[in-house]
Amino acid sequence: MGLIDLINNLDNYQKTSLLGDKITKILRYSFVQNDQDAVGEEILNEAVATQLGNQLVHKKRDLLIESLRSNQIKRLGFERNYDKAIKYYNSNFDAFVKDFGIEEQYLLPEQPDERKNSEIIIPKYGECNGVSAFPHDYQYRLKIQIENILFNKVNPITLATMPTGAGKTVLAMEIIVDLFRSYESYKNEKLNIIWLVNSKPLAEQSLQSFQKLWKQKGDHRVIAERYFGKFDEISSIALSKITFSTYGLLTSRIDTNVVTELLRECDFLFIDEVHSSEARTYSEIIQNYKVYKDDYKILGLTATPYRSDDSEFRTLKNLFNSYLMLTDENNHEVESPIEFLVQKEYLSKISFDILDMSDDKSSLSNYYRMMHYSILSECQSIIEKNENTIIFAQSKAHAVALSIFLKSNNVDNGLIVGETPDQYRQLFLERFKNKELNVLVNHQILSTGIDVPGMNSIMVLSDINSPSLALQVLGRAMRGPKNGGNANNTIYLTPDNHKKLSEFKILESLVI
Repeated sequence: MGLIDLINNLDNYQKTSLLGDKITKILRYSFVQNDQDAVGEEILNEAVATQLGNQLVHKKRDLLIESLRSNQIKRLGFERNYDKAIKYYNSNFDAFVKDFGIEEQYLLPEQPDERKNSEIIIPKYGECNGVSAFPHDYQYRLKIQIENILFNKVNPITLATMPTGAGKTVLAMEIIVDLFRSYESYKNEKLNIIWLVNSKPLAEQSLQSFQKLWKQKGDHRVIAERYFGKFDEISSIALSKITFSTYGLLTSRIDTNVVTELLRECDFLFIDEVHSSEARTYSEIIQNYKVYKDDYKILGLTATPYRSDDSEFRTLKNLFNSYLMLTDENNHEVESPIEFLVQKEYLSKISFDILDMSDDKSSLSNYYRMMHYSILSECQSIIEKNENTIIFAQSKAHAVALSIFLKSNNVDNGLIVGETPDQYRQLFLERFKNKELNVLVNHQILSTGIDVPGMNSIMVLSDINSPSLALQVLGRAMRGPKNGGNANNTIYLTPDNHKKLSEFKILESLVI
């Protein structure tokens, strides 16, 4: 039978209720000629399976059993007794899968989160886990500048800037490893570091980056601690420690004894993604840290400013008392870091293409239909060339609808939204990396910091409302050959986004 056949038994009201109004509307705009027309049965079935298939199979089997015809229940041996059938299949998952022919793609269970608040990281001699043995030369030069300030200056509040895709997290982790190895022995006491970033996924990714690097390059045991999301406890183990936290959680508890003590014991505060829109949040943390710690040391990390006369960047710089950027082989500051790294093949050379679509949103059906057929055409061309692309949809609802539209036109794609289980995310990303899957559709999940090597292009459909957001999203396509990427990549833009990037001066070759 299969899951689609089971979903087909649901009435359209149930299907649209499961999908929600937003997804249903964009499906209508994508597939029907008039805004008032209903979406076809096959499209609704596919949309429910795509968005909710795993959840229906694992958690809402009773809804599917209730929708069966009475003769179907009888053929299964339950004599039209729905309650008996529901009770049986709710307690017998394997029987449900076998009797209804549920496809393998819907069978992955949700994996329990086995992460702990803190982990003791123990270096292992001969460990080799894919971490580079040493930084690139441009990273090394900036590293030396930063360490000179952190080791020798009194109360430094330093801002270091690197282009998105140039490896600022790698650089920071190299510095942290050096601090744990040398500064700690110099002081002859345990070392405490706080790493702040603006999202839980980036906090976890940063922790994993440190863990890999310390196992390979460390020389004693240290603690890596989570302080974000559900991880809201601080460990009391008497070892050197790095705490990975989000702006939001730390700020919400800024007046508590736990956070006060955490800041008082902090020897170095690292703030990642300081170009984000949450400067007010982490500036409050900076001020409190300076109050609680006499010998404070702060390093902020940001993407390269899009132009030197920008008021937003000037405001950001005012929070810091020194500013460092990339230098060339002669230790001269590089006027255009992105152009410099493109020439050195660390970053990819970007070409911009405008999607052939209407920017008139007065007729949503026409707007989405033109957009989706333009995307379809580009995806077909990308697949023919055995390349790949990540599509940044306008919303979660739009991502789901666009994924269905592409599948209905024989373009296989992976959909990654907030509810996508981690197993599926990793599976899609692995297939994407190997060019077994050419198209990923997502909303925000892959926009900042997430590492997606081997990508040829991105399509930016979501509105780019600030230069900092533009740099974060566009940075996904900027990994060059020496960083595991390509010499040339393409960024597809809506007409509206192309206009905004032009206004931000991001289209100028000297800036991006």
